[in-house]
Amino acid sequence: MRAQTLAPDEVLVIDDGSQDATAEIASRYAGVTVIRHERNRGLGAARNTGFGAARHELVAALDADCVPEPGWLARLVPHLNDPDVVGAGGRLIESIGRTAADRWRCAHMRQERGESLLGDPDFLFGCNNIFRKSAVLEIGGFNEAMRTAAEDVDISRRLRSRNWRLVYEPGARVTHLRHDTVMSVLDASWRWWHYGASICSPRASVWFVIARSVYIHFRYTFLNLANEDLRAWRFELLGVDLLGLAYYPYRDFRRWREAHFSAKPEVISS
Repeated sequence: MRAQTLAPDEVLVIDDGSQDATAEIASRYAGVTVIRHERNRGLGAARNTGFGAARHELVAALDADCVPEPGWLARLVPHLNDPDVVGAGGRLIESIGRTAADRWRCAHMRQERGESLLGDPDFLFGCNNIFRKSAVLEIGGFNEAMRTAAEDVDISRRLRSRNWRLVYEPGARVTHLRHDTVMSVLDASWRWWHYGASICSPRASVWFVIARSVYIHFRYTFLNLANEDLRAWRFELLGVDLLGLAYYPYRDFRRWREAHFSAKPEVISS
């Protein structure tokens, strides 16, 4: 953040119960305030902690694996001069594509909406954005049950329900430093696409749940992914598509099982 052409008024690092030296390293930098959760509480809680501690009305956020270009903040802030705009988000550029899993993420889990400015996107990606603190607090903050995915979709939906506007600014660019394995990318994609997805009632039989899940994932997930990869000549990614046909029903079954035995919805987590 020190390289930003528009310098931030304060820098907060929310350490969500890390087990490494994150807090120690961050605290070495002058002007950085580190706030630590004693245990991992998830994305929604970490974002609420940041908004609660922020001293200013405009609160910009970056994921830990995103590096902003120098003009990132300067490109986002002017959009909030419009009083109807409560949030703006930028474009994530993937930088790691060494493995098939990384290339699958780059192809199927893009966190950008292209090169054109959008005046009212459905949602802003959580990896990089800026919001009005007052608006976020007015709607109750981020949903802390969303520990690992979809808190960005949820907060955007609730803000837009108040007739407030969001803006996608492609000139505000950040570089993604994420590396995936096949299992990690499939798990992340399941959490992305199945947030809020309706599964069978806990009273349904396990065989009905599995059969329905396999059918849905074959008909709507696998075929769509495979067709897209075939059309783009991404033949090496077909293996990951095929593994997903087994992995997604497995995660659906786990979700059903927890609901079946606990009589309460699963908190989607890794």
